[in-house]
Amino acid sequence: MKFKRTLLIATALITLGTIVAIAPHPIAATTTKIKSYPKSMRGTWYYYDTYTQKLDKEVFTKKTAKFYVGKKKVGYNTLHTYVKHDQYLSNNAYLQKTGHWAYANNSTTINGLTWLNIRGWNQGMGDGAYYNTATLDGTEILTNASGAKIWVDHHAYRTPELAKAFENKHYQYFNYQE
Repeated sequence: MKFKRTLLIATALITLGTIVAIAPHPIAATTTKIKSYPKSMRGTWYYYDTYTQKLDKEVFTKKTAKFYVGKKKVGYNTLHTYVKHDQYLSNNAYLQKTGHWAYANNSTTINGLTWLNIRGWNQGMGDGAYYNTATLDGTEILTNASGAKIWVDHHAYRTPELAKAFENKHYQYFNYQE
């Protein structure tokens, strides 16, 4: 009888532990005061993708970012102020509503370059995308980077002609994966 009771209690504890482990948990609350993309980022930016051999573009407005491969729109996000996140990741209605939302997580400075970190609203892992705007050699540049070391994914320019002319250009102070 004592063995059966011990076995029943052990089974109940294991079951409860499993339910707690797999149940949806709210994401930790975070705050950010960045409410829009910086003015220096806004507009249309072009870059030549050496992998796809296409001229791609990114279009930023005050609150949205749209991404194109060639002429086909492949993604977008809408920037929101991230103040409270008390929904559960497994709530499908919430995920559908916020699927294209993004927030500016923070900005950081490395090698004298300030990077804006953009993350997906429901992003649970990863470093997000980093953006930097600069004027180098007299040319406006939007740099997109990713990863823990903020490695350059590409530099984008205000015109397709500049994007083609500088498609393989590397600049000082940026981290490139070789």
